[in-house]
Amino acid sequence: MSVLHALQTLYHDPDSAAKSKANIALQDFQKTTDAWQTANTLLLAQELPLESRLFAAQTFRSKITFDLEQLPQDSYPGLRDMLLHALAMYADGPRVIQTQLSLSLAALAIQCDENVWPNVVPDMISRFGGSPGTVGVLLEFLSVLPDEVCSNHRIPIDNVTFHKRIPKLLTMHANLVLNTLAMYIQAEGVTPSIQEAVFSCLGAWLRAGEISASQLAETPLFAFSFEALNSELLFDVAVDVICDLINETQEVEDNHDVIQQIVPRIQALRPKITEACEDDDKMRGLCRIFVQTGETYTSLMVPHSAEMLPIAQSILDCAAFHDLDIVQITFRFWYLLATVVHKSGSPPWIALYEQLFAIIIRHLRFPMDDEELTGQERDDFRSFRHYMGDTLKDCSYVLGPEACLMRSLQMIEEEMASPQTACWQHIEAPLFSMRSMGGQVDIHDDQVVPRIFDVIPQLPPHPRLRYAGLLVISRYTEWLDMHPERIPSTLTYITTGFDADRDISAAAAQAMNYLCQDCRKHLVPFLPQLLDFFATVRERLDVDDSLAVVEAIAHVISASSPAAALESLAAFTRPLLERVHDVSVMQNAVKPDLMRAADSMEQLAKVLQVVAVTFASSLGPECAETCASAYHILDTLLAAHGHVFFISERTSALIRRALVFFGDKAIPTLGPLLERFVACFEATGYSGYVWIVGKSIDQFAGHADPPLRALLSSAFERVSAKVLQLLSTTPIGEQTDVLDDYMHTCIVTMRTVPYMLLLSPVFPHAFNVAVLSLGSVSQSVIGVTLDALRDILVFEPERTLDAETARACSASISAAVAAHGAALTTSLIAGLMTHFSPDHMQLVFAVYRALATSWPDEMSVWTNAAVEQLPGHAIAPSERTRFLTSIQEQLRTRSVSHVSTSLLILFNASRRLRERARLDDRS
Repeated sequence: MSVLHALQTLYHDPDSAAKSKANIALQDFQKTTDAWQTANTLLLAQELPLESRLFAAQTFRSKITFDLEQLPQDSYPGLRDMLLHALAMYADGPRVIQTQLSLSLAALAIQCDENVWPNVVPDMISRFGGSPGTVGVLLEFLSVLPDEVCSNHRIPIDNVTFHKRIPKLLTMHANLVLNTLAMYIQAEGVTPSIQEAVFSCLGAWLRAGEISASQLAETPLFAFSFEALNSELLFDVAVDVICDLINETQEVEDNHDVIQQIVPRIQALRPKITEACEDDDKMRGLCRIFVQTGETYTSLMVPHSAEMLPIAQSILDCAAFHDLDIVQITFRFWYLLATVVHKSGSPPWIALYEQLFAIIIRHLRFPMDDEELTGQERDDFRSFRHYMGDTLKDCSYVLGPEACLMRSLQMIEEEMASPQTACWQHIEAPLFSMRSMGGQVDIHDDQVVPRIFDVIPQLPPHPRLRYAGLLVISRYTEWLDMHPERIPSTLTYITTGFDADRDISAAAAQAMNYLCQDCRKHLVPFLPQLLDFFATVRERLDVDDSLAVVEAIAHVISASSPAAALESLAAFTRPLLERVHDVSVMQNAVKPDLMRAADSMEQLAKVLQVVAVTFASSLGPECAETCASAYHILDTLLAAHGHVFFISERTSALIRRALVFFGDKAIPTLGPLLERFVACFEATGYSGYVWIVGKSIDQFAGHADPPLRALLSSAFERVSAKVLQLLSTTPIGEQTDVLDDYMHTCIVTMRTVPYMLLLSPVFPHAFNVAVLSLGSVSQSVIGVTLDALRDILVFEPERTLDAETARACSASISAAVAAHGAALTTSLIAGLMTHFSPDHMQLVFAVYRALATSWPDEMSVWTNAAVEQLPGHAIAPSERTRFLTSIQEQLRTRSVSHVSTSLLILFNASRRLRERARLDDRS
C-alpha cells in the first residue's frame, strides 16, 4: 500500500477495517529509513491535500525524536535547513503544520552537537524575526522549544549531554527572547494574533524557569499582561501568563520587590468580578488569578492583612459564584489558609471563614426544582457536595467544630420555627454540614451535640430530612458511646427508619452498623431485641442493607462474654444456615433460590469475619462437630450447584472465614472439603476453588501430620494438572483469576513447605505455568508470578532442609530451569519490551539475576536467542547491540550484580517505543 493510498484510505474510506490497516501501514512506514525522503517529498508538494503534508510533518517529528540515529551526523545540517525552508514555506499556515515542524526543529536542536547548530535561538530570531509574515512561525518555535527541552523524555539523549545542552539552548538566550517578545508586544501595527502568540511564548519560558519574574517586571510585558485582561481576544492567554508569573514568585523572600508590584495590580482586579457576574468564562479566569495569588502568597496573608485581605475577599466573592465548577477552584486556597489563620486567630480572617461557612452551606442546598434534575446531574451534585464538605472541615478547623455545629443547628432551628414556610432544602443543607464535620467533634461535648440529637427526631416528615438525619447519627456514634443514656432513643429512631423507602432504609442500615460498632458494649443488653428485629426485617431488606445489619449485630455479639457470645452466635447463624440448607436440598432450585443461599453465605462470612479474632481461641472441642455439620450443608450445595459461578464465589469466601474461625478444629473436615473443592475446580475451572486450596495449604501445611499433608499435596497436584489443561485449551487472557490464585498457591506452598512444591511430580508443570503466566496482560498475575519465580530460583534448600531433601529440591529446580529456562528468559525480555509495568522491574531483575547467578553459560545463549526473537522494529540496532554487549560481558565475568543496568537499557528502549506508539496514535 503506497503512502498516498494509505492516507486516502485512512481519511476517506468508510470501512473501519481498512482504516485500521492503513493506519498500521503508515505507522510501520514511519519507522523505515525510506520515510525520510518520502516525508520530504510530501511536505514540499503544496499541491497535495493537507492530510498528506501534515502526515509528512508528523513523520519528521517522529523520526527526529526516535530515529535520528538512522542518519549520519554530517547530514544533520541539511535536515535542519530543509525544515527551516519548509517552515518558511508554511509561514502563512496551516498552523498545525507549523507546530509539527517547530517540534521537529526543537527535537533536532536538542540532539545536535554545539558545533552543528550552536546558536539555535539567535539563528531563528535572525531568520524569521525581521518580517511580519514570518514572526508567527518564530513565536511558534520559541513556544514549543522550552516545553520540548523540559518535558520530551522520549528523545534518546544521555543526562550529561542533556544538561550541557539546556543552557546553550535556553538559559543563555532568555534575555534575548524576553527583549524580542517585548519589542513585538508594542510594535506598530501588531495584531491581536501576534500578541496572543507572544503571551503563549512568554508563558512557556516562564514555566520552564528560564525567564524570571524580576526580569519580566523590567519590561513592558509586565504591565501589558494586566492590561490585556481588558481584551476579549487576549483575556484567556493573559490569565495564563499572570498565573505563570505569580507562580514564578513562590520564593517570596527572593521576589519581594516583584510581589510588591504584583499585589496592587491583583487588588485592582476586584471590580472586574462584579462586571463578570454574567460571564462564566471571565469569572473563571479572574478566579484563577486570585486563587493563584492566594495559594502562592498564603504565608503573607495574615502578616500583611492590609494588602492581602482584599485578595482573600475577592476569592470569597468567587466562592460565592453560582457556577460550582468555578467555586471549587477556591477550595485548595481555603485549605492552605486555614492553618495560617488557625495559628493567628486574627479577627478579620476569622470573620472571613464565618462568611465562607455560610456560603458553603448555601451551595449545599439542593435546587428548588430538584425533581427536574437528570440522574447524572443529581449524582454530580451529590458528589460535589462531598468536596464542599472538605471545605467545611477547613472552616471547622479555624472556627472550632462546636461553633460551626452551633451555626448549622441555629439555621435548622430558625427554619423549623416557621413550619408553614419551612423549606426542606434549607434544613437538609446544614444537616449535611453536621455530617461532614462529625469527625472533628469532641466526643465529650455536652453543649451542641445533645441539642442535635434533640432536634433530629423533630425534623419535618420529609424523606430527604429523615435520610439526612440518619446519616448525621452515623457520624456521631463515637459521641454516643460516651453518652450511653442517649442510645435507647437513638436505636428506636434508627429502627423505625427501616419502615420507610429504600434510601431511608439504607441510611438506617448504615446508622445501625456504626452504632453497633462504636457502642457495642452498651448494646449487649439489647442483643435479644436486635436478633428479633433482624428476623422481622430481613425479608424486606436489600442485600447490602441486610449485610450491614448482620455486621452490626455481629459487633454486638463480639462484645459479649465468650459463653454468651457463642450461644448468641449459634442463634444468629442458625437461620442463615437453614436457608442455605433448604436451597441445597431443593430438587429444582432456580436462580432466585440460589441467590438467597448466596446472600445468606455472604452474611455468614461477614459474621465470622467480625467475631473470628475475638472468639476463635475460645472454641471448645465440640466445635469440630459444628464445623463438620455446617460444612456438610455447603458440601451438599456444591454437589448440586458448584457449577454456578456466584455459588462458587460465595462458598469460597465463607469457607475462608470459617477456616480462620475454627482453626485446627476444621482439620477433620479438610478431607471432604479438599476433595469437593478440587473436584469442583476440575469440573468448572472457577478460581475460587483454587483460592481455598491455597489458603488451606497456607494455614495447615506447616504443622500438618503426614495424612493431612498427603491430602494437601494431592489437592495441589490435581489443581496444577487442571490449570495446565486450561492453558492448553483456552487463551491465557481468559484465565486471569485462575492464574492469580494458582500462583499465590505456589507462593504459599513454597514459603510454608517448599518440598511439597519442589518434589511434587507436577512441579515442572507448575514452573511451566509460571512461564506462561508472564504472557498475561494482568499486572497482578505478572507480579505474583515473578514473586513465585523469584522464591523458587533464590531458594537455598540446604539452609532449611536435610541434606538428601535439599539435593533433591536443587535437582528439581535445575531440571525445571533446563526445560523452561529458555522460554522464561524470552518471556522476561519480551515482557520488558512490551507489557511489564515499571512496578515489576525489581522483580524482573531479581529473577534474571538468579538465573544468571546459577546458570550463566545457559543464560548467555538464552539471552541471545531471546533478543533475536524480538521484532526488528521493537528495538533500534544500536540499542540491541549495546544491551547484548553489556549483558554478555557481565555473564562472562560473572558480574551478575550489574545485570539490572543492562536490563534497564531494554526497558528504556521499550518505553521510548511505547511513547512513539502513543505519539502516532495522537497524530
